[in-house]
Amino acid sequence: MRRNHTHSSESGNILIYILGAIFLLGLLIVIVKGSSTPGSNIDKESLLIRVSEVQQYGEELERAVAYVMRNGHSEADIRFAHPDADSAYGDITDIPSRQIFSRDGGGAKYREAPSDVQTTPTDWSFNGRSAVMFVGTNLGGADLIAFLPYVSKDFCLLLNDKAGVINPLGDPPQDVNQVRLYHPFDGVFNFNTSIRDDATDQLIGKLEGCFEGDVDPLAGTYHYYRVLMAR
Repeated sequence: MRRNHTHSSESGNILIYILGAIFLLGLLIVIVKGSSTPGSNIDKESLLIRVSEVQQYGEELERAVAYVMRNGHSEADIRFAHPDADSAYGDITDIPSRQIFSRDGGGAKYREAPSDVQTTPTDWSFNGRSAVMFVGTNLGGADLIAFLPYVSKDFCLLLNDKAGVINPLGDPPQDVNQVRLYHPFDGVFNFNTSIRDDATDQLIGKLEGCFEGDVDPLAGTYHYYRVLMAR
């Protein structure tokens, strides 16, 4: 009887150990998943592909702007309406020949933002409230710019490397101005701030690049821009 009792106790202890190990493993998985930052769990090769895709899309949008202008429209006529875009951009059926995402206009494809490189999923933003220093005439007018807000730092660094923008001390240049990321373009160019790094001026004259915010948007957040039309 004593042998059976000892064997039963040992079996019970082993079962407790196994259950405990399973519990700890599950807890570790939860902690690891919970601590991961959105946009930071993509491997280097995939990140390179995303950078190329974003740059190619910027080029596509720039060409689309040129096509609309060739249709005889002015810069104030350009529109970015699409059924999947913010309604503030208007209706794509409103003079299709001036619409960036219409076949009769710019012919660009409306694309969702690549959320796997964003820390906060948001749509592309198109506005005429900012200017890049030494791009265009520099007479106080805003440029037409596309923004991909809230990208990961790794994405930002890699894109700058490909775009020829220096990352000072291994960090993206910090734009100390308050850049209007969200102000749907409605034909009005209203200069508000310039995109530039006041410390090292790495963004001056760059048609595309990625910067860290300071106040608005906040420091510690990173944002891609592409000048679609310099003015």
